[in-house]
Amino acid sequence: MPRLSMPEVEPEVVHPVESDRLSILVRSALIFIALSLAGVFGIAAWLNPYDENGMPRRQETHRQLGLPPCTFYEKTGIPCPSCGFTTSFAFTVRLHLWNAIHANSAGTMLALFCLVFIPWGAVSAWRGRYLGIASLEKMAINCLIVFVTFMLVRWGIIVALALWK
Repeated sequence: MPRLSMPEVEPEVVHPVESDRLSILVRSALIFIALSLAGVFGIAAWLNPYDENGMPRRQETHRQLGLPPCTFYEKTGIPCPSCGFTTSFAFTVRLHLWNAIHANSAGTMLALFCLVFIPWGAVSAWRGRYLGIASLEKMAINCLIVFVTFMLVRWGIIVALALWK
């Protein structure tokens, strides 16, 4: 009996140069985010993180933008997880990292991440490929998990210390 054989089919060749290119939408989003973050840091540079006596603030710098005080802090006397974020950004943009960490260490970590993102996003958009990472989604999820965990652990310590007094 004759032997049946399958015809040989060549696999489709996907060129990595073409498949790894970022779409114009993704490139535009990276530029938009980088420019928005640059605007945030412009506002942070405009804000004064020092009080009228020249002492570093720990929170309430956002009030210079006309925003209300933190409701959680007003009701409980305990800072919320994001109390001090604006202050930490204002100190970070001035490279006063010790004061930034004292205002909110999680906010300082976020500010440093955002400062790195600005040139990274611009270069990735210009090249049409992510710089140094394989998957933006995986990196974003991992960074989010690390950041939220750090922020909540920090806040847990703040609450525990406040209740211990």
